[in-house]
Amino acid sequence: MGKYFLRMVLFLTAFSLTLGGVALAAPKVGYFEMSMVMQNSKTAQRSSQEFKRQSDALRAEVDKKAKEFTAAREDFERRQALMDDRAKGQRIEELRRLQAETERLLMESNAKLNRLSGELTSPIVDKIFEVVRRIGRDGKYDFIFEREKAGIVFVNEKEDLTDRIIRELDRM
Repeated sequence: MGKYFLRMVLFLTAFSLTLGGVALAAPKVGYFEMSMVMQNSKTAQRSSQEFKRQSDALRAEVDKKAKEFTAAREDFERRQALMDDRAKGQRIEELRRLQAETERLLMESNAKLNRLSGELTSPIVDKIFEVVRRIGRDGKYDFIFEREKAGIVFVNEKEDLTDRIIRELDRM
């Protein structure tokens, strides 16, 4: 009810100003797509390549530890019939230790990747917003929206600033 009332007041105010001979200037509005900037900007692509390089290295380390555990478990399964209870107990304890190490390494790798993602992405996002503010100021925009986060359903393509932002970001 409150939103409806506010909208009506704003509508009536705008309508009365227009009828009174005072035309309101239409705001200059632009938008961009952050995902497209992150995907197509050379700056963001370099960051993505660095993330992939470090991610691949961590994944290889985890894979190596997982293969070590799998091989040890398969070896135990083949030989357990020949082992006495003491040897079986020792081997099971060793397998538990290896499994715990593998899980710990996986969790640490995921934490490192999350931290790395933030470290690599945050400066780029800051630069993107710097470019957007400059475009807004220099182009005398009243508003510039990020299309995906703003929930924009329809836009006129001529107001799309994404390519311009990519070009200016890559010049930085």
